[in-house]
Amino acid sequence: MAALASTISRPNLLQAIDRNELSVAFQPQLTADGQSVASVEALLRWRLPDGGFISPEIAVAHAEREGLIDMVGLYVLQQACTAARAWPGLVLAVNISPTHFAKPGFVDDVARVLDATWFPANRLEIEIVESAAFDDPDHASRQIERLHAIGARVAMDDFGTGYSSLSLLQRLPFDKVKIDKSFVDGIPATRSVAILHAMIALVRALGMKVTAEGVETVEQQRFLKAAGCHYLQGFLYARPLPAESVPAFLDKYRPKPR
Repeated sequence: MAALASTISRPNLLQAIDRNELSVAFQPQLTADGQSVASVEALLRWRLPDGGFISPEIAVAHAEREGLIDMVGLYVLQQACTAARAWPGLVLAVNISPTHFAKPGFVDDVARVLDATWFPANRLEIEIVESAAFDDPDHASRQIERLHAIGARVAMDDFGTGYSSLSLLQRLPFDKVKIDKSFVDGIPATRSVAILHAMIALVRALGMKVTAEGVETVEQQRFLKAAGCHYLQGFLYARPLPAESVPAFLDKYRPKPR
């Protein structure tokens, strides 16, 4: 993979966008009881002409290095909104690069995509990692407030992996916090359980929703539900799905007629 990454060039990425080699997969996020689908997270996929794939981490890192992250981010947002428009009531979560989030015109970019795709702003949830806010919390706060003004929600992704999370939670008006998979992996170890209880209680006390990522076992699901998580995401429920497979997945969770 490292050798492959070294061969990626700016023209390769521009060509991939032009040829629709970049696509979006969707991973469901369920309510903590596992009974209904609350949202889906859009995830970048880059399929090569020979059938191989370039990992999202490498694709994003390359886009940032080549100054194309805004273009890639908006491409993913537009593709995701276009697909998710057909899933009424479902929230769409889209992770945004810190570089793109920091741009003064970012919220205007989001508003234009929403207008172009006719996607309801109140069904869009922008996810940002902690580093997107750490360097300039005041700017991050203004960006979040502007996103709220157009009707969108904002979530902090990978909570707990940085050293400034608590101060940022206190300062910034997030709607949701996503707990990193590394903490969920530790269940049922005593230390992991104690940390998760504290994290979930803190986020709830601040009036924010809580999602746990990387849920893979029934034991993890039961603990996180009892601890107060609102939503769960992970392989226990589904791996990332292509857009055409999402409706069938949603049908499994619709109430059955009596």
